[in-house]
Amino acid sequence: MFKRIIFSFAALLLSAGMFAQKSDIDPGLMADIQENIFRAGVNMDPYEYIPGPRTPAPKGYKPFYISHYGRHGSRSNWAGSMYDDVMRKYDRAHEAGLLTEEGEKARELIAAAIREHNHMDGRLTLLGQQEHAQIAERMWKDYKEVFKGGSKKISAVSSQSQRCIISMNAATAQLRALQSDLNIIWDTGETLQKYVSSDHPRDVGEKMEQAKEDFWKRHPLDASGFARKVFKNTDAARKVVGSMHTIMDQTFWMATTCPAFGLGDGLYRLFSDEELYRFSQSISIGFYLTQCNSVEYGDIRMARTKDGLDDIVTKADAAIASGEYCADLRYGHDYHVLALASIMRLEGVGERLTTLQCENWPGWKYTPFAANIQMIFYRNKSGDVLVKYLLNERETKVLGMEGGPYYRWEDIKAALGYGPATTVSWTEGPVNPDGKVTYSMDI
Repeated sequence: MFKRIIFSFAALLLSAGMFAQKSDIDPGLMADIQENIFRAGVNMDPYEYIPGPRTPAPKGYKPFYISHYGRHGSRSNWAGSMYDDVMRKYDRAHEAGLLTEEGEKARELIAAAIREHNHMDGRLTLLGQQEHAQIAERMWKDYKEVFKGGSKKISAVSSQSQRCIISMNAATAQLRALQSDLNIIWDTGETLQKYVSSDHPRDVGEKMEQAKEDFWKRHPLDASGFARKVFKNTDAARKVVGSMHTIMDQTFWMATTCPAFGLGDGLYRLFSDEELYRFSQSISIGFYLTQCNSVEYGDIRMARTKDGLDDIVTKADAAIASGEYCADLRYGHDYHVLALASIMRLEGVGERLTTLQCENWPGWKYTPFAANIQMIFYRNKSGDVLVKYLLNERETKVLGMEGGPYYRWEDIKAALGYGPATTVSWTEGPVNPDGKVTYSMDI
């Protein structure tokens, strides 16, 4: 009887410990990953078109100009020495007869991903081209008035990276296929990089890495479950492949590169829901701290995005004044699309979160492959201009500004510092316990 009571008490303590360990899991983010396992890869998640509400424009306003920034589509990852290392480990385990059936399938998928990579880091895949063609087609169908009623002249500018240039080509080729009279002007080059690509300072990156190390100390993963799925005898396998945590990490990174090549989710299925959740958190923390409007580093990062914002405002004003271009299309990288969304204070990205508060930020929603910002400009007969923001093709509000999703362009410019400060200004308040900043607006 005494032994039974002790056992029951121990089991109760274990259950309480497990509950405490999992109480910090955000059910919404967990449900997101369970709905689509690729989302665990965050910035390696292929683009998902998730239709949202479309609010009719106010009476009398018609679309006439689009300002767009898009991240390149799905691509290969960077191999470094890791691809050879992880393949060698799986091969050794195979030769020793230590791989389970799941382990053998994992080995085959890793080999296939390496073959598809073919020594080409950051190479746009066929899926990446399709993503941008489909985004461009939806943009044309949703806003035909912009392309058919205006000048039909489009500026398309790309980062110098191959994956961005081909993304631009895929999008504009689709536009031309839909409307042959479009006059598209393409460009790329060193001088243009300053407004189609930006990054965080090195010291911020170092601090971010420390923050991720601290995260893993708070949420360590037990590699034993993964090891049992892959290896018949984990003790024997450890002598052949080394650290189980290392091969677990390497297998996860190989899992993230498979979707771009159409290789499915087999490697992801080796991990538990909680493991995928933690991996996704770690990736998202890195992005929010280095590229978004974080409390610690947001001001530093936003300063590096100013050239990109200047380009958007300047070209929009020119289009409003002259009507020479019906669209300005830009193609670049995940870092810059997040920073632009942050500096424009788009809801979901522009919030000021601390290091701890951004742990449950759903990065997959905002920085998948082909992530994009579209600013749709409307005008009435009296010349009053409104703008609507789409973030990954979904209507998005601006933090600190009343109304929405349609905003007066002059009010947006004033709030961003491009107009009279007395027109509209943001007043930034303290960080709330939920991690969001209080904004008030003076008009």
